[in-house]
Amino acid sequence: MKNIIALSPIYTEDSNNLKKASINSPYELNRFNAKWNVPEEFRTDVIAVYGEDIYAEIVAEQCNLTLTKPKDNWLVEISEEFTKRKISYGQLKDFVNEENIFIKCSDFKSFKAGVFDKVTDIKGFDTLDSDSMVFTSEVVEWELEVRCFVINNEIKTHSSYWRNDEFDTSQLSEIEQNDLFEFFENFIRQYSETLPKAIVLDFGIIKGKGWALIEANPAWCSGLYACDAAKALGVIVGSCVKN
Repeated sequence: MKNIIALSPIYTEDSNNLKKASINSPYELNRFNAKWNVPEEFRTDVIAVYGEDIYAEIVAEQCNLTLTKPKDNWLVEISEEFTKRKISYGQLKDFVNEENIFIKCSDFKSFKAGVFDKVTDIKGFDTLDSDSMVFTSEVVEWELEVRCFVINNEIKTHSSYWRNDEFDTSQLSEIEQNDLFEFFENFIRQYSETLPKAIVLDFGIIKGKGWALIEANPAWCSGLYACDAAKALGVIVGSCVKN
């Protein structure tokens, strides 16, 4: 049996880096074809998938995979000790009268997340399902944002991606890295049982408040930024379970 990872047919920098990283690994990355259809003869050999969430879900169904992720309302159950901000979860219609809030659709598909003066300012608001589930939070200023690929309660690789209102994947300072790992250890000690064994966690520094949890994302569809692709590959495989 081969250890195949089905790779989205859409070429991206991340997928290309994973493909290169797989050359000296136990895994074979295969894009198959542009129709999002894994040929029957390969389906038992596919142990993981990486790509856009819709692509991954279609391939997972074909290849009998379970794509692991936190439960939908996971973030709202995390203590403010770690989020450093108030977070709510509910139906879109519950927040129509809110002002100056960050809002994000829980299925990541309905609209682009962001800070809005009024919820009705969301592009295409009138066409949205008012029963769709969303997260909201008070508006904070992030000085730094970092992506971490985590498996078995250990950060395997990490990368900054945002610093002082600009995209930035430069290395963390020694102090930033030490503080990140200390914050992670305290967080994971309390919440590891609420997460799948392989996950992507984003952490950052809120101006005036310090390190905080941003969110959790499934490894099988998360961007790499400047993370080590070979190490991320192991986390991606761990986030997919063969049934």
